[in-house]
Amino acid sequence: MTADTAPGELPKGAAPPQTSWALALTAIVGAEFMLQLDGTIVNVALPALQEDLGASVASASWVPNAFLLAFGGLLLFAGRLGDALGHRKVFLGGISLVVVASLVAGLAPNLEVLLFGRALQGIGAAIAGPTGLALLALVFEGERQQRAFGLYSTVAGLGASGGMVLGGLLTWAGDWRWSLLVNVPVGLALLLLAAKTLGLKDGPTRPRSLGLPSAALVSGAVTAGVYGLVHAAEQGWGDTWTIAALAASAVLWTALFVVDSRSAEPLLPGRIFADRVRAGSFLNLLLLAAVLTSFLIYLVQYLQGVLDLNALQSGLAILPFGLALLVTTQVLTKHLAPIDLKLRAIGGLVVVLAGVAWLTLLDGNSSYATGVLPQIVLIGVGVGVAIVPFNIIILSTAPPEYAGVTAGVLQTALTIGGSVGLAVLLIPFTADGGSVADTISDVFVWASALTALAIAVAVSFWYGPGARTPEPAAQD
Repeated sequence: MTADTAPGELPKGAAPPQTSWALALTAIVGAEFMLQLDGTIVNVALPALQEDLGASVASASWVPNAFLLAFGGLLLFAGRLGDALGHRKVFLGGISLVVVASLVAGLAPNLEVLLFGRALQGIGAAIAGPTGLALLALVFEGERQQRAFGLYSTVAGLGASGGMVLGGLLTWAGDWRWSLLVNVPVGLALLLLAAKTLGLKDGPTRPRSLGLPSAALVSGAVTAGVYGLVHAAEQGWGDTWTIAALAASAVLWTALFVVDSRSAEPLLPGRIFADRVRAGSFLNLLLLAAVLTSFLIYLVQYLQGVLDLNALQSGLAILPFGLALLVTTQVLTKHLAPIDLKLRAIGGLVVVLAGVAWLTLLDGNSSYATGVLPQIVLIGVGVGVAIVPFNIIILSTAPPEYAGVTAGVLQTALTIGGSVGLAVLLIPFTADGGSVADTISDVFVWASALTALAIAVAVSFWYGPGARTPEPAAQD
């Protein structure tokens, strides 16, 4: 199947006028923030949701998982859609689907309709996410692009903790349905703003394959892999369904590579991974996501299980991490701009490692003020320093005709990395049936090892034998 497309339909220089570029950035980044919130905003509302709909704990766990599986499974195909149909139109279509899905989920009379709505939310988020990220790379340039990536990285980092805080507030003030229905007015406002500032035209077109066979295989592979990792985090690595799902994912990935190798336009073009600097950045984002997702989830377990904070207090306790990330990306990044991107990224990872290693001192006698707060602020600073260079390296050096699928690979790496982190760090977290106070230190020992591995990957890929500095992708 083909569609009329422009592989480089948003060349540099197609940026919005001077008076509206900030509004265009607000529309794209605001949409990304909404999508990030959707991943966690219902988590703290699950007890109220269970009581209202008469759902069991096990069945209610699929409320967040339905979103995650649909989101992770469709990211790569959604990136190709943007390349094939035009990033502006696909971005607006994805946000529109999120609005409709949020209305369905928020008004759901039973769990089945709620799960359907959450899956639709995930599909809409998968469609809008990569295309929005591609727009940042293709519409903005120079200092504006660095600011755009900095703001994007901030909202991505704030998403998990922000979702828990907002979800707790909305559930406390009204009802669990508010955490879903809030997307409707916000999404409509973002749609109007994006349509006004970005427009609907995507440039000249030419026939381009959508790669549907490969899309079906990659969606199945990612969905099975994420399901297996989620199941491993809940039931363990030896569970039959965990093993079956991960095996199915491996088979589907193998089939994808066979199909892509025979395709004139593969869904995962080798050019995306051919450059060592870009490939190293993908691996680093996966490892960083593994550390950060597990850091947020397991630290919240400590805050609630050991320090006796409630859901809202836990979200607020994590907020300094996001604020440190915000200040770093919006203030400190300007002063670090003259430093080479690769050196900045490695330096940021070193700071993250220092913060995560500091958390290994946590035990049952630790306090929030000295045992948690300075550490998460340090991690926020490190992430803020590292994440912007990773995004810029990947998206500014990728071939422009593959901007959408490159963004899809980036977000897939983050999604899979988060699932890997939760599953792997579950091992020390549940070791020997110990309490949270007993095992939390080992969790961060393992997280420190993952961070050290990320540093080693960056050094070997970027400065090892045969490494070279990638040139920015040529623009039409």
